[in-house]
Amino acid sequence: MTLLIKENEVNSLLSFKDAYDALREAFILEDNKKAVNTKRIRTSFSGSTLTYQAGAMEGYIGFKTYIRGNFVSLLFSGDGELLMISEADRLSLLRTGALSVLASDIIRRDYSSVGIVGLGKQGIAQVEAFHSLKPGLKIMGYTRSQEREARAKEALSKMGIRLETVPNLKDLVSRVEVVVTITTATSPILKLDYLKERAHINAMGSNLPERVELFPEVIKASKIVAVEDKEQAKEEAGDLILAEKMGMMDWNKLVTLSELVSGKVSVESGLTIFKSVGIGLEDVSVMKRLYLKAKDKGAGTKLEVRGKWSQG
Repeated sequence: MTLLIKENEVNSLLSFKDAYDALREAFILEDNKKAVNTKRIRTSFSGSTLTYQAGAMEGYIGFKTYIRGNFVSLLFSGDGELLMISEADRLSLLRTGALSVLASDIIRRDYSSVGIVGLGKQGIAQVEAFHSLKPGLKIMGYTRSQEREARAKEALSKMGIRLETVPNLKDLVSRVEVVVTITTATSPILKLDYLKERAHINAMGSNLPERVELFPEVIKASKIVAVEDKEQAKEEAGDLILAEKMGMMDWNKLVTLSELVSGKVSVESGLTIFKSVGIGLEDVSVMKRLYLKAKDKGAGTKLEVRGKWSQG
């Protein structure tokens, strides 16, 4: 039987800690050649784009697809049984928030403050993730929109989270050790002279070549640039693509998060960057964790879904 998991069930079953542990496991498996990622595929027509991203890890294979804000994930067993269909908007928020904390923990290690640049739905989830996974951490936020700031504060207040906001980007960035950019910017917003010398940046907002959050000199000054998948990053990470065009990208600085999680690559002291584009393996890892928790708790709606023609 196939489990159908609705959005409200995702939120009750899966925590940021679950997503964090699932992602860490996936990157370790990938480093040991026991998990794989497939580069994203986009199909565009008449102003709409359907996106598909897939991955596999020990006994599980699956994908997430989305179009115009509608997210759906499917998880299969290795022998082809459809295990789970899940509404996946909240699942994606949990995954992305936990990923940002994991990258900060692995690369920056010890830190006492984080600044979230962008307070839309994804930015709110970033605040949730750091609040949940790093008790006592000072969390600050910035957005250019007063309306968005008010909505974010209201939403977080209902969760018992009080967010301190800062009126300008430079002030925010100069006061924190970890900076998370999660915007839809199409031109750079984060300048090098805003940053502390040993700052760590999670650039989470762009997975299209035309979207950019970091000025090229930030890329040039960094000690390392961590990514989930090198080939996918070279095709999709607008920040890195722009830096290359400006002659400021040293591809030898590129390392994978799996290499860092496994300890095969060490981090130099100085400015560091995690440039995320979001990959299918990350989605499969949290889908697997969600499926196992749903089975354990008897959650979800059981469906009979067969992809085979049968007579009689």
